[in-house]
Amino acid sequence: MPIRWNLKKWLAVERDIYRPSQVQALLAEKAGVELSLQALSTLINGKPNALRLQTMQALCNGLDCKLSDFCEVLPETEKAQQKQGKVAKRTPVRWYGSKEPASHQESIFPDPRGSQETESAQPKKGKRPKR
Repeated sequence: MPIRWNLKKWLAVERDIYRPSQVQALLAEKAGVELSLQALSTLINGKPNALRLQTMQALCNGLDCKLSDFCEVLPETEKAQQKQGKVAKRTPVRWYGSKEPASHQESIFPDPRGSQETESAQPKKGKRPKR
């Protein structure tokens, strides 16, 4: 999905802001939020991989703007969708988890149905193991 992240350009053109420290001061004053200079520098200098809704809200409150002022989410071209295998005729791809448990991974939790070996290896209630 093509995303245009123009925060740096928008800050310079619309707000005459060139430093993360200036954004940090605005967010603290107007939105009551303190973001680190490193986090703000990352947001200003490049497209973020992930962005929390709270962070988006703080940016919009502190800068008195809409997210669409500096971020655009555009649909992918049909060619890009075909390249990635995202075509309407195919089965949809599950993004978050799967319905079937992974059989190759061992769980950290014991199987509640357990095998006979685990039950016989444990002493029964009220009886002490033989020494």
